[in-house]
Amino acid sequence: MATVTAISTKGGGGGKKSLEYICRDEKTEGKKYVTALNCSLPTAYQEFKNTREMYGKTDGVKYYHFVQSHPSGYKIEPALTHKIAVEFAEKAFPGHEVVVATHTDVDHIHSHFILNAVNAETGLKYHSNKFTLQELRQLSDEICQKYGVTTLKQPELGKQTNGVTTGEYRCAMRQESWKMNLINTIDTVMKRAKSKKQFRFYMKQCGYDVKWEDSRKYITYTCPNGRRCRDNKLHEAKYRKENMEYEFEIRRNESSFKAEYSGAQDIPTMVCVQEHNWLALISQLKLLSDMAIETKARADATMTYEQMKWHLENQQTILDQVIERSLAIQKQTSQNVTAEVSKLDQAAEDLVSQAGRLNEQTLSQLKCSEEQSRSLGFRLLRIVVLIEFLHLISSVALLLWLR
Repeated sequence: MATVTAISTKGGGGGKKSLEYICRDEKTEGKKYVTALNCSLPTAYQEFKNTREMYGKTDGVKYYHFVQSHPSGYKIEPALTHKIAVEFAEKAFPGHEVVVATHTDVDHIHSHFILNAVNAETGLKYHSNKFTLQELRQLSDEICQKYGVTTLKQPELGKQTNGVTTGEYRCAMRQESWKMNLINTIDTVMKRAKSKKQFRFYMKQCGYDVKWEDSRKYITYTCPNGRRCRDNKLHEAKYRKENMEYEFEIRRNESSFKAEYSGAQDIPTMVCVQEHNWLALISQLKLLSDMAIETKARADATMTYEQMKWHLENQQTILDQVIERSLAIQKQTSQNVTAEVSKLDQAAEDLVSQAGRLNEQTLSQLKCSEEQSRSLGFRLLRIVVLIEFLHLISSVALLLWLR
């Protein structure tokens, strides 16, 4: 399932480091799968810069970085992947200087595109947004399908949904609609959630139960007031199950490539004893902050007393959970530290005990060695005395014989 992801270029300068990264020999089989369009690879960075200066457009975004990816384990030949990537770049960015590099050193084969923001032929600047990104994904799908490569199913944003009833409209105008509260909560949570699991967790913190199963066609929400609602009753197609799954798949790819591109490394386990607890705590605090901002904004827009009370109670619930989780983290951390200190003390005692035994063995061996040395000395002395005695006898015998 191929898809296209935009990588942030903030703080990336003119793209020199990005170009160096995507063209590494170990990632592209010695630059076998690197192609430069409308420029020369060795001088691509300088040509990017010259084009921007020629048209007097040196401010703002200097380059863009996109990735066309396939899921981990998907069987596709590197040569075909690169061929698709080059054709995609030629059709998506005509007249732009682009460097295309296909990485084959990981399970998920993917292609990087470093694009000069200024068109070398027209001098116009490329502007990337969610609409142009959607167009790039559609073009990518068309090219992939041409070569028989599986694509990620596009969301049906034009799909007919149930409209707002007169009663719902009146409730919404009075800001008393539980369905509008649900929609607003989903919108708030979707700003933070990176996966289906996070989405369900955040919604739970806001008082909503989410039944999202692969075997079911719809997502079912249970509101704090006990009312149930399916995703197809939320008026907009973006709330449909298939569309939200598509969005989370895109976010998963973005997270994967941002981590790879930034050189992110796993944090040592010893430092992250409470990693999952801390992440949950941080998420709750962010959500609490968002809800506080939303409550203030809606209060300014003549929120009713009951609505204000409901929002504040929700925030108090989350705050209580934050405090409880903080205490749990503190307690668990203290227990872990105590356990580690106890282990160190025991290790120290074992080391001292082992050192004592080693000292006793060494002394014993030295004592034995000393006794053996003394015994050997006596033997040598006796042998020397015997030799001297024999020498004396032989000398006397020789003198007597000479007479």
